[in-house]
Amino acid sequence: MDRLLGCVEELRASRDVKELLRGMAGTAFNGRSLGEALEILEEMASTCELRILALAGAVVPAGLRGVVREAIRRGLFNVVVSTGANVTHDLLMAFGGGHYRLRRIGLEDETLRRSGFSRVYDVAVDVRGFQLLERWLREVLDSMEDGEYSTYSFLRRVGLKLNDEGCLLRQAAISGCDVVVPAFYDSIIGVQVWSLTQTRRLRVVESLDLDYMVGLQFDAKKRNAKTGILIVGGGTPKNFALQSALVADKPFDYAVQITVDPPHYGGLSGATLEEAVSWSKLSEEAKHCTVYCDFTIALPLLLSALTR
Repeated sequence: MDRLLGCVEELRASRDVKELLRGMAGTAFNGRSLGEALEILEEMASTCELRILALAGAVVPAGLRGVVREAIRRGLFNVVVSTGANVTHDLLMAFGGGHYRLRRIGLEDETLRRSGFSRVYDVAVDVRGFQLLERWLREVLDSMEDGEYSTYSFLRRVGLKLNDEGCLLRQAAISGCDVVVPAFYDSIIGVQVWSLTQTRRLRVVESLDLDYMVGLQFDAKKRNAKTGILIVGGGTPKNFALQSALVADKPFDYAVQITVDPPHYGGLSGATLEEAVSWSKLSEEAKHCTVYCDFTIALPLLLSALTR
C-alpha cells in the first residue's frame, strides 16, 4: 500500500505564492492539482525546448494581460497559441482603450449598447477603440508588401510597430515569442484585416501557421527534445497546439490544463489529458495535470509562482 498512499500534509499560511502552491501539492482536491501543476510547469520551463501557452477565454479583458506579458518576458514560453479576441483586446489597450468593471451585472445591455459599450460578462469595453485600431491597422498594412503572411509573422510586424510597453504583442515580438492565432478571421482583428485587404493581394493565411507548428514538432522530434504546454481553457488554441504533436508523431512530454468544463459532455475544452494520450498528443510517460478552476484564479497564481 505504500506505493498507493501518501500522507496529506497540513498547509501552512505563507505570503510567498510559490511556497504556498508547493505546500498545496501535499493537500487534496484541486488545491493539490494546483500545486502539482506548478511542479510540472517548473520542470517544463527548465527542460523543454518547445514551451507553448494556449490561451482561450477572455484573458486580456479579465485583466490578466500583465501576468502573461511578464511570463513571456521571462522566457517561460516561446510560442503562444491564442484566440483572436485576446489579440484584439490587447491591441485595443495599446491604443488607449480600456476594460471597465460593471458595478452590477444586471445593467441593461441596451443601455450599454446606446452608450457605445459592449459587455463580456461583468466587464465592458468601449467600442470606439476598435475604430482607432482599424485606422492604425490601415497604416500598418499600407507599409507591407503584397503576399501571403502567417498570423505569427503578421502579428510580429504589428508588435514591433507598437510603442506601448504593456502590449503583449510587442513583448512577444521583442522576446522572440511567436503568437499564433489559428482562427484568425473569427475575431475583430481578422475581420478588419480582411476588409482592409479586399483591394490588395495581401493575405493572412492560417494554413501557414499549421506548417510552422508541425515544423516545430518535427524539429523537436529530430533532436529528441522535450516539449511542454500550458492550456488555458480549450477551444481552437488547445486543439491546434495538440494536433501539431499528433501530425508530427511527437507527443508532448509535459502538459497542464486549466478548465472548468467536465469531460462527460464530450466537448473539447473538457477533454482530459488522459484522453490526449490515446491520440498520441501526449506521451504515455508525460507528466500532466488538469486543474479544474476558473482561469482568473489559477493562472495568476501559477504564473506568479513561476516568475519568482
